[in-house]
Amino acid sequence: MEIEIQPTTFWRIRPSVSVIPLEDGVFEFFQSSTRRSLRLRLRSEIAHVIKHLDGKRRICDLCAEHGASATQVLQLIGVLHERCIIEPRPVWKTINESHFYRTLNFLGDYIPATELFAAFERIQAAKIAIVGCGAVGSWVAIQLGHLGFQNFTVVDNDIVEESNLNRSVFLQDDLGAPKVLAIKSALNRISPNILVHKVQKNIKGSGSLFAVFFDICKPDIVVNCADQPSVDLTSEWIDEYCRKEGIPYVIAGGYNLHLSLIGMTVSPGETACFNCSRITLNQLEDKSLRGIRRLWRPKRNLGSLAPLTGITSSLASSEVLRLAVKSKKLLPAMRNRRGEFNFLTNEISFVDIPPKPECGCLIHNS
Repeated sequence: MEIEIQPTTFWRIRPSVSVIPLEDGVFEFFQSSTRRSLRLRLRSEIAHVIKHLDGKRRICDLCAEHGASATQVLQLIGVLHERCIIEPRPVWKTINESHFYRTLNFLGDYIPATELFAAFERIQAAKIAIVGCGAVGSWVAIQLGHLGFQNFTVVDNDIVEESNLNRSVFLQDDLGAPKVLAIKSALNRISPNILVHKVQKNIKGSGSLFAVFFDICKPDIVVNCADQPSVDLTSEWIDEYCRKEGIPYVIAGGYNLHLSLIGMTVSPGETACFNCSRITLNQLEDKSLRGIRRLWRPKRNLGSLAPLTGITSSLASSEVLRLAVKSKKLLPAMRNRRGEFNFLTNEISFVDIPPKPECGCLIHNS
């Protein structure tokens, strides 16, 4: 949406912003949703105009009423708009008419009004591939569907079993159905307009991914939620495929003992990749395990808890949103790092994963 900052336009302070007068003509614009603030010293007549930005009167009328310079006010309007503090009438009216008005209002705390609707259109147009539709993958799909994503490819060879019901989105009615079919049904309950490509097969290497996406459509973002034969192995396959195709991907992580694992977000050629994380974690492990014997326990049936899968899937879905928006104002948070949520302490810890020169995954501009 093209927006002109003109004397005849109508602007309002965004609902999430409070204007707090301080001493010596200083005003704090506090953005409650993002906990950010901007302090400006304003001349009294300009301050009166800004405080009365309710979207009901034109800028020129407010300036005339309070004796303020329209030129100076319009310059300030440009600054406040760029900081997501104010928005013009066409924007909030369009937001209020949308079924996704809460999502748009949330994004409007980070993305200026001039860019907001284009960013949301990128979300709706993004083609998302979710590999693995179990505990984490099923929740990732549903959360992305609620966010407004419209195009999915879901890949899984399993059927829904009763043991899945304690931590997944599946219901009793889904028992015995392929997980990809159950995911499609769940997404279409959110919106019949959501397009879901079902791929009921095992992924056995990066070659399987090339074959799957060649037959359907090349995704814009891949989310790895597959843990068979292991998360490391499936992440290696997805890394190989995405690096060759130049596709960003999210390692959704998983859950292990009392931890919820928060995986990396990778933009090939720009950030550390999965192999960089393996090098870094091996180095850290070598230091921490010196002199300690490793014990082998095959086929351990570890416990799991729905909140842990929910934490992992929520953070992965947030990363997909950030990738799809493609805005420098809302960059992925899990580039070049991974994390763990500790159920015992409710604390999140992070490990930095710098790009490794020996990996050779970065593109160096000459």
